[in-house]
Amino acid sequence: MAPGYQPAVGKEALETSYERIFSTIKLDIDFSIDEIVVMDREWAFARTTAAGTKYWLKKDTQEGHHNQEIFVCQKVEGAWKIARYCFSSMKPS
Repeated sequence: MAPGYQPAVGKEALETSYERIFSTIKLDIDFSIDEIVVMDREWAFARTTAAGTKYWLKKDTQEGHHNQEIFVCQKVEGAWKIARYCFSSMKPS
């Protein structure tokens, strides 16, 4: 669920979305895990931040990158899977 875009739902939509994203940018970022909460045997969430540099491939430019993210995870057949993911920029307006 990226700001300004409709949510990508399902494997095919996610693949299309990430192909579009990574055909236009390259990221050199570090992730920090700020919080992980396991709510029960089936659901958990992680709150993270990502900071570094975003490179615009076609324009050959770069800019600072600073996001915050939420990952909602669900245990499926004994393994944790990302069920929902959203992020927002932490760059000043």
